[in-house]
Amino acid sequence: MGLFKYDYDKEGQGVGKDAAMDPGFIRFFKVIWNKFGQLVILNLIYIFACAPIVTIGPATAALTYVLRNMSQSKPVFFISDFVEKCKTCFKQAFLVTVVDVIAAVAIYFSFMFWSDPSIGVPSFFRPFALVVTLIVGYLVVCMNFYIFPMLVSFDLSLKNLIKNSLILAMYKIWHNLAMVLFVLAIVVICFLLGLLSFPIIITLVFSVVCLFNNFLVYPLLVKYVATPSEPEEKVEEEKVFNDERRIK
Repeated sequence: MGLFKYDYDKEGQGVGKDAAMDPGFIRFFKVIWNKFGQLVILNLIYIFACAPIVTIGPATAALTYVLRNMSQSKPVFFISDFVEKCKTCFKQAFLVTVVDVIAAVAIYFSFMFWSDPSIGVPSFFRPFALVVTLIVGYLVVCMNFYIFPMLVSFDLSLKNLIKNSLILAMYKIWHNLAMVLFVLAIVVICFLLGLLSFPIIITLVFSVVCLFNNFLVYPLLVKYVATPSEPEEKVEEEKVFNDERRIK
């Protein structure tokens, strides 16, 4: 047998279906390292696509779709897929943005109203109303962690997108907190850097935040939102999420 001779017709060991994958945070940094140039281009395309304002929702959906595929090591043509997803998700993503704006305006005016000491309500009630308003605002922010990954991954109506994202925002407290802390850390870094943060914002911030969010929430969506393959009795407790959807 020659030293360098090898039988290329012989089957190899392959990769076992139970082969261990790297933890999510390691894969997150691997994607940044391996796809750094693509992340920069995506960030620039996203900012450009958001410029007309009304396209912020569709552009966010497109960015989410491309980075979801990257986070799951799925094949992706990042520019053409971005453009295509902008088109196919335009209506639903635009409506999600409209709902977001309405919610943000309502929360803002509610906070301003309850902050006014001149309103004719008992003084003990105002702090309670302000706390409730802040909780609602926090839930709306957390819902956005789930709603766009859900929008680009499953065939769901707007009603079910909102319902499922609200349920996840209420129950997945630690995932929400991790995402909030990650965003706050980036905001603090950019604040400390001042004007030096401008190139980072232009080239990386949006794509990195969206990538982190996909690593964090997409496994939850597959577990709780995708149509289960297990027997019915094993998923009885998750029926609230089951309304005939499929993964895109």
